[in-house]
Amino acid sequence: MLNLEIFEQQKKHALLLKNSKLSERIEVLNRFEKGLHKHEANLTRALKTDLNKHPFESSIMEFSLIFSELKGVRKELREWMGITYPGMNIANPFASHKIHVESKGVCLILSPWNYPVQLTLTPLISCLAAGNTAVIKPSELTPTVSQALKDFIEDTFLPKEVALVLGDGIVAAQLTELPFNHIFFTGSPAVGKLVMAAAAKNLTSVTLELGGKSPVVIGKDYDLEDAAKKILWGKYTNAGQTCIAADYVLIPKGKTKEFVQHLEKDYHSHYTIEGKLNSDEVVCIVSEKHYERLISLVEEVRSTGGKILFEGAHKPSERLFGLTVVANVSKESRVFHEEIFGPILPVFEYESLEEAVDFIRSKEKPLALYVFSLNRNERKFITQNTWVGGVTINDVFLHLSDVRMPFGGSNFSGMGYSHGYHGFLEFCHLKSEVHTSRIFNSTSLVHPPYKGKEWLAKILRRII
Repeated sequence: MLNLEIFEQQKKHALLLKNSKLSERIEVLNRFEKGLHKHEANLTRALKTDLNKHPFESSIMEFSLIFSELKGVRKELREWMGITYPGMNIANPFASHKIHVESKGVCLILSPWNYPVQLTLTPLISCLAAGNTAVIKPSELTPTVSQALKDFIEDTFLPKEVALVLGDGIVAAQLTELPFNHIFFTGSPAVGKLVMAAAAKNLTSVTLELGGKSPVVIGKDYDLEDAAKKILWGKYTNAGQTCIAADYVLIPKGKTKEFVQHLEKDYHSHYTIEGKLNSDEVVCIVSEKHYERLISLVEEVRSTGGKILFEGAHKPSERLFGLTVVANVSKESRVFHEEIFGPILPVFEYESLEEAVDFIRSKEKPLALYVFSLNRNERKFITQNTWVGGVTINDVFLHLSDVRMPFGGSNFSGMGYSHGYHGFLEFCHLKSEVHTSRIFNSTSLVHPPYKGKEWLAKILRRII
């Protein structure tokens, strides 16, 4: 559990950081980058130990996004921190109006296990750039990574700046009881509800990066081979343990067989050797419990009348899960309702785009939507008639790759944003400040007595 003395130190230090200069914040970010370069090799080994991540996948999906975030934030931070002036208000023409960008104070970052480095350090960049202190609680399901992150944090920052706490869900619950000024949580909707409920006791603001059942819609004339290749890469990256991985595919009626054939061909060419999963290339399922959950999902599809269109060979001893494509999924099954978070891909056929968007809208708002279509009207109809966190057209994941773009969900898939300016603002308070004129104080006109001032009310209605 967090030493309360450290929490109090961070509260005091946060007051100093509130008025920190641009140069001081840049120094912290430079120290961040230098420390991360120093610890990158150790963190990469830890990712291999806990998740069997290939160093290249770790480089692309974890570290590249972090370094890109650092570069973008440092480039724009001067402008983000600057005071803005809304201009003259005609109702009070001699006053000066300013908007200050202030830090929130002491922040808590609760990070997940699926991208344990990137999803811990990216919000930390925003937090520090905004002039806050931070307490981090990484996932206990990736213990080697969590320890490597702790080594990085303690080697790079003072405890009054950033502290990392190891522990399980009980420790996370205890932390959320403390009066933090902001909580940034990444994880499941179920746990997100608990975090939000705990934050409410202290009226702590929250950012929730959750998930949901992110759909793919394939248009009637789109090349199925190209779609299968891209969808498979997105689904099999990190073994499907990605909050924006395709959860299910909506495909025109009669095209499922061809689509699955392309999936199977591409799967074997990239992820297997002689039909068996390539242990050097494939990320493992994070724990035995999560692996058994995926097995039980497939068995439930079988037992409820669903079809297994393709099932790759598994490696239980290494927790490697083969691609499994299913259809005719019962509405009573968990695959139909729950976020899968693994390499199981349900396919549903549709006859009209109206039917497809109705299917998407029948579920909670997803974090991502992928539309494969060369028809502008098709794309427009799908995107305008669905509520989603973000959209990529004719590919997957790309709306996440640009750190200038806001990333976040809505309702069940989250609230608030990460990355760039929008992530920076999550850790800020916008404070309005008005300086009245010593020459003329317009508010005196509306002081009592009110009798005989009806004319003034009419004028104010027109000019405000």
